[in-house]
Formats: sequence, structure tokens, C-alpha cells
Amino acid sequence: MDLTFSKHAKDKLELFEIREEEVLQALKEPKYVCQDNEKHSTIYLVEVRKKLFSIVVKEGVIITVYRTDEKKLHSRMRSGRWSCY
Repeated sequence: MDLTFSKHAKDKLELFEIREEEVLQALKEPKYVCQDNEKHSTIYLVEVRKKLFSIVVKEGVIITVYRTDEKKLHSRMRSGRWSCY
């Protein structure tokens, strides 16, 4: 995957004290890959330092990074907002 980080995503990485390399490595083995049916983006759920993060990607750009959990994932799937595999 050839991805770039938005300024917003870089700010989030700084907030969570995560390096870009850690995110790129985690993206090689995501726990889930989801399509956001509202925002037309791809969300990769990955584990970094034993914590679950959502990595939102659109058109080759990592838009944002945020902490999440399985409960939120399943809620978004049930609502039809996300389609995951």
C-alpha cells in the first residue's frame, strides 16, 4: 500500500504517541477491513501496542486515526454504516 498521511492524521499520531511506521506496519495485517457506506472511505481496524485503532483511508490518504473497540465496530456494522470483512 502506498499511502500518505494527512496533517490531521499526523496530529492524531502525535496525540497517541504512535509513529507512522507503526501504523504502516499494522496495516499489513488488519484485524478488519471495512467500507464506510456513508463517507465512501475504507477503515482498517488495526492493533498497535495492543490497542485497537481505526485508520480511515480515502484515495490513498490516511485521513485520521482514532481509538476504537469491538463494541463500536459491531454497532456500526449492525446499523449498516460499515460493511466489514
